[in-house]
Amino acid sequence: MIIDDHEISRAAIRELLRAEGMDVIADFKATPHALTAARALNPEMVIVDVTPMAGTGLSIARGLSGMPAPPVVILTSSADPAQFGAELNSYRFIAKADITATVITDLAKTREEAVPNRDTPAKHHQPRR
Repeated sequence: MIIDDHEISRAAIRELLRAEGMDVIADFKATPHALTAARALNPEMVIVDVTPMAGTGLSIARGLSGMPAPPVVILTSSADPAQFGAELNSYRFIAKADITATVITDLAKTREEAVPNRDTPAKHHQPRR
């Protein structure tokens, strides 16, 4: 599932991931409806766009993480991760420019591993295949 306010970004990420073999079950703007839809659809993973100026994406990420069976939450942004300060510490992060199915899969596999903090953002992971 993809949550991003920008329709073009959602479409680009959706098509990229689908072209690389991933299923994208839905995409939504960053609104309370997106969180409601996530609860109903129960996705394994949700990619959430965040911006330093608006807290909507981070609020949705917190809501997703608080679900009874939370999905893997991966934050993405066009902004420099340093602009978020400690807010990214408990989340997986990838810059929008670095999104590929392989990197998303690798980030999802880190569910039980320590999540990088803001000093070492997960901008790119080497494929494990």
